[in-house]
Amino acid sequence: MNNIIALKRHDLPREASLSYARVEDKDGDAYRVHLENGDIICAQRAKGCLLVPETGDEVLVADNGVQAFILNVLTREGDGGRITLPKTSVIEGNEISFTATRGLTMEAPRITLTGILGEMRFKGFSILSQWCDARIKKITATAESWDSVVGRLTERIRDSYRRIDNTEQTTAGRIRTIVKGRFSLSAKNAALTAEEEVNLDGKKIHIG
Repeated sequence: MNNIIALKRHDLPREASLSYARVEDKDGDAYRVHLENGDIICAQRAKGCLLVPETGDEVLVADNGVQAFILNVLTREGDGGRITLPKTSVIEGNEISFTATRGLTMEAPRITLTGILGEMRFKGFSILSQWCDARIKKITATAESWDSVVGRLTERIRDSYRRIDNTEQTTAGRIRTIVKGRFSLSAKNAALTAEEEVNLDGKKIHIG
């Protein structure tokens, strides 16, 4: 039994007509669609049809007898879909908003965000990166609690001023402080305790 179905085509172009069709399958960039009059033809996806047709979709087809294009996807079983744009595309508008009820994902080898003012609001925020290079003229941070775990910390600061209202505690295996100029320590009460040795070395030592 011969199961080959000839795809009906007209020899000469005519005025394009619009028809409802159902996508049967896809071969490369061409779609095999079943028109509402019973004809089965091959159609290309029009550039303006951003939603990629899938098997079983009901689509709108423009056909002039020589070539046919899928203009739009009308209905589909299921909620999934894929939108494709040309390799170089620009979305332009005065105000553009992206809204998703469940999640929004952006993925690319390189993402660039450029603007005059930026604002982010998240209840929770997480960053995973192998390296980070930040160049900022001024930072103002306010936090109720700040916890950090660092393998190695190197800082180079021109001037540093710190004000701690309550308690500062440092637990370290070894501390070394090098001061080129004058070192001054002022406190209402001070205590220096060592389990083994206390060394004071200088040209002049004043006590009291």
